[in-house]
Amino acid sequence: RLDIYMALFTCLATLLACVSARLAIEGRVERQPIFRRLRGGSEEADAPPPPRVMFVCRANSCRSQMAHGLFNKLTDGSSGASCGFRASELNPHAVAVMAEIGIDISEHTSNAIAEYDPSAFDAIICVCGCAAEVPGEWKVGHFEDWSLDDPPELDPGDRSVYRRVRDELKERIEALAKRLHVAGCGLGLGPLRGGQAAAAGGVRDEVKEYYGKVLQKSADLQTNACCTAVELPQEVKAAIGKVHPEVVSKYYGCGLCVPEALSGLSVLDLGCGSGRDCYVLAQLVGESGSVVGVDMTDEQLSTARQHVAWHADAFGYARPNTDFKQGYIEDLKGIGLGDETFDVVVSNCVVNLSPDKAAVLREAFRVLKAGGEMYFSDVYADRRVPPHLRDDPLLYGECLGGALYWNDFLALAKAAGFADPRLVEDAPITVANPALEEKLRGIRFYSATYRLFKLPGRLEADCEDYGQAVVYKGTLPGRAAAFDLDSHHHIEAGKVFPVCGNTYHMLASTRFRQHFEYVGAHPHEAGKSAHFGIFDGCGKSLPFASASAAGAGGQCC
Repeated sequence: RLDIYMALFTCLATLLACVSARLAIEGRVERQPIFRRLRGGSEEADAPPPPRVMFVCRANSCRSQMAHGLFNKLTDGSSGASCGFRASELNPHAVAVMAEIGIDISEHTSNAIAEYDPSAFDAIICVCGCAAEVPGEWKVGHFEDWSLDDPPELDPGDRSVYRRVRDELKERIEALAKRLHVAGCGLGLGPLRGGQAAAAGGVRDEVKEYYGKVLQKSADLQTNACCTAVELPQEVKAAIGKVHPEVVSKYYGCGLCVPEALSGLSVLDLGCGSGRDCYVLAQLVGESGSVVGVDMTDEQLSTARQHVAWHADAFGYARPNTDFKQGYIEDLKGIGLGDETFDVVVSNCVVNLSPDKAAVLREAFRVLKAGGEMYFSDVYADRRVPPHLRDDPLLYGECLGGALYWNDFLALAKAAGFADPRLVEDAPITVANPALEEKLRGIRFYSATYRLFKLPGRLEADCEDYGQAVVYKGTLPGRAAAFDLDSHHHIEAGKVFPVCGNTYHMLASTRFRQHFEYVGAHPHEAGKSAHFGIFDGCGKSLPFASASAAGAGGQCC
């Protein structure tokens, strides 16, 4: 009988070994293609498993649970986990805002930190600023402390607060993935990246409704935020005079987005609407140039497309040089616009309407050729617009609710790759609507035009002095006497004009090159130019107090 038991035991052990091996093989086969894809590798190449990441919070009910869900979405798997110093019920608002972007965390359980072994994880992320409370053994490896707002503390029932924290987590987790060398990965959430989330979709639907059905002509606007008050150059006035009246009547813009030296170039207009700016630009680029307009609104695009042939005939072109595409400006790749396709990207009072402004800037940078620029007008605020005003459909449609705080815009532009944003012109916006003015009390808005150059590896974080100068030849059409690069670079023809290294490249490494003579060389090119410190008048100066007391008696420290 003992022999029989031993035989049965041997068979059972063999069976278990086979099953275990089979499961291991299936698990490996199932996982590997996912991470090969994330890293851009081939199906044949071996790839390490994804990093295991634990997100820690005090109660494991809200922030850590959202981070857990986002990380698992990013890795197409289950390599994320979450816990708290105490277990708690899952926050229903956190569950709801995650469901808006297609991530179901309703089956997550709340777990206590004591249930886990920290050595099982490659990284530990504290999401609530509670690093001091985390046990020491949890901080041995890769440990980060993120101090994110606690939505229930700010406003337990306001889901806009939960959405803001969710979106901040998304950005932080994508950055974390890069630090952990999960190369090529992005959350790729249609909702937040490309514009198909329920929240972003809701914003878009409201904007479509407002610009497609509520507004029928410029006079229907309830504020002056989307009205251009700048003096137009003569050539632009003449070009507008040749645009079809119906197109002009449905123009909603807040500035002038017609840069200089456009002849023969390829131009992209983000949020082209009825096409007024596209048809103006079509005349300035000439028959050898091209203009593509992108918009998401059926009614606006219908107006633009209806008059394509009419404008080509009016301009005397053998064939149209304009094309209009329907899509989202956050996802230009989705409508077939490739990398480094355009010389110039323009936009007129549209970026503020986007639910993902960072994605708009990233896409603009991607489609621009090196040396190209994004030249655009938009609405900015002197502070961050509160959530209850951002969520107001009328204020959003009127370009006020979605206005960026100017300093946040500068940070987003630099993060997208535009190292030195230049302000061209600005003007205050007077809302001119008593009811809306009361709502917005205390917030000041401005219409501003910026130019952002794509000069990778050329522009520095600050304006540095290399002893360079330029001389304007006076050859830009309509600007024989002087050229304004931006609001503090008025360059008169024939006069030696000292410039910083960044300004030098904005002229020497772009389409403006032929219109200037250059003094000095940039160290990126020659490797021998002397550096004279920060460039005077560019907003920074030597920070040392002792510099202003030259000659004073020395002191020891």
